[in-house]
Amino acid sequence: ALDRLTQVSERAPQQVSRLLPKIIPTVTAQVWDTKPQVTKSANQTLLAVCQTNENPDVSPAIPAVVNAISKPSDTYKAVEELMATTFVATVDSSTLAILCPILSRGLKEKNAVRKRSCCVVIENMSRLVDSPNAVAPFGPLLVPELKKVVENVQFEDIRDVALSALQSLTRALGHSDVEDAMKSIMQAEADQAEAEQKRIEDALEDERRAEEEQRKKEEEERRQFKEAMEAQRLLEKLALEEEEKKKQQAMLKKEQQMKSTKSASGKCQGCGLKKCPKSCLFYSK
Repeated sequence: ALDRLTQVSERAPQQVSRLLPKIIPTVTAQVWDTKPQVTKSANQTLLAVCQTNENPDVSPAIPAVVNAISKPSDTYKAVEELMATTFVATVDSSTLAILCPILSRGLKEKNAVRKRSCCVVIENMSRLVDSPNAVAPFGPLLVPELKKVVENVQFEDIRDVALSALQSLTRALGHSDVEDAMKSIMQAEADQAEAEQKRIEDALEDERRAEEEQRKKEEEERRQFKEAMEAQRLLEKLALEEEEKKKQQAMLKKEQQMKSTKSASGKCQGCGLKKCPKSCLFYSK
């Protein structure tokens, strides 16, 4: 499947690029597979799908970003590549799907300077987002982490940079202020959790219904099997009774023949003649 996706990326790059927000998380999950051949194929596929992105500003940094996805220790190297990027082209959902996971991870770094670098990239990127819908799926990934930097980092200049990035991202999301953005994100997460809960409940209900149908089917099969066995036993009983009846009839017929002086051909069983001579034991006038 990964090899086929790589082939599709080469033959239909525009179509794959539009689907990167869905493709990247799925392929990234395969990077951590226990089988080395799957991991290698996943890395190759991840690079192939990311290179379908048409943003010329981000294109030179894509190899470093993809490498950082599979090697978290290289996250800051990818951020440095992005720091050197001058964002001019419009940033769409495809570009955000490539960059946001690395930037989110970078914001969680202990090193405050590295956090600042991520904030600078986020601010530059947010100014060129083409629509709130493009960045909306990535708001929950970045806004809470930016808010933590603003509130927790001890260096004022880094807090200011983080606040500026947070405000730019908030505007890109289509909200008037940070609190409004957080409320929207929390509501979106609540809706997502509710939808997931409903999906789980529906799945459990479907499973329960399937189990009930299976139970009824098994009961019906057992009932039919029991009826078939009863019918088979009845047939066997009737066959035995019929066989016993035939045996009794045969024995009765044999006894009658033994008692009779004449055989089935009409000859005497003593002398073997149809008309017994006087010397026959069964002679009668």
